[in-house]
Amino acid sequence: MPIRDFEDVKGIHWKVWSTVPAMGGVAGAFLQGWLTFDSGRERRRLAPIPTDWEDAAPTQLRAYCERAVSVRITPREGMRSIDDARRTDETRRSE
Repeated sequence: MPIRDFEDVKGIHWKVWSTVPAMGGVAGAFLQGWLTFDSGRERRRLAPIPTDWEDAAPTQLRAYCERAVSVRITPREGMRSIDDARRTDETRRSE
C-alpha cells in the first residue's frame, strides 16, 4: 500500500493512502474503499478511490483532499480519547 505526501495551499503537510475495508462494517460509497488523508490534526476520506491517485501530481492530490469529507480521528488502542479524558476530569472536579 503506497503512502503519498503533499502540502496543501495553506502549507499543511498531508499523508494519503488507500483504505479497503474487510467485508461488512461499512456502507454506501465506502464499500469499495476510500482514500484516507491525514495531517496529524485532521483526517479526511474520499470515496470511491480515484484510479490515478498513486501517480497523481501534488495538485491533483490537493484537489482530492479538498473534496474529501472530514472525519473524527479515533484514538489508538489503549489510549483514552479526548472526550473520555474530559469526562474523567469533570467527574473528579465534582467529587
